[in-house]
Amino acid sequence: MENDPYFIALRKKLPPFHEISSLYATIVFLVYGWTSVAFFWKVTSWLYFLNLAEIAFIMAYVLSSTLLESVSILFAFVLASLLLPASWLQNKFAVRGSVIFYSLTFWVILLNLGSLIQLPTTTDVLSFAIGFPLTAGSGILLTDRIPLLHRFVNFIGNQLTVFLYLWLPLSLAGVLIVILRNI
Repeated sequence: MENDPYFIALRKKLPPFHEISSLYATIVFLVYGWTSVAFFWKVTSWLYFLNLAEIAFIMAYVLSSTLLESVSILFAFVLASLLLPASWLQNKFAVRGSVIFYSLTFWVILLNLGSLIQLPTTTDVLSFAIGFPLTAGSGILLTDRIPLLHRFVNFIGNQLTVFLYLWLPLSLAGVLIVILRNI
């Protein structure tokens, strides 16, 4: 299998593991952070009509779905690295992926906060559809042209890997609780 030309081509297209883990840490930090804010925002009202065990079960479901969401996002980036030309993401996977995901998160939060009062309008959706690619593209160009910014985004991604040690075990425990509860 090591000498198989397809395996060699696949290995060349895949980013290094440290870059995948750095991007995944960025995804985990943002997705779990936003989910935690939303969850704890609702806990105070749940205390009036749910007991602690029911809230813990809700937390298990939230952790399980957030794990699935973050892995799906990472899978989309890895798939893009396999399908796009190698020069687009080679040795820049973590930085470019992080910039794209930072931009996406910014625009989703902006769209979400704007839709708390009313449903998103055509203008909101249009600004998202134009703003996200422009912001992501500008961020990629800036990180490519400013080495200090490139190193900074890479540094942040490496520092965020500490959250993997917190959220992944909690999420796996949540998955186990969900499985045991539904058996």
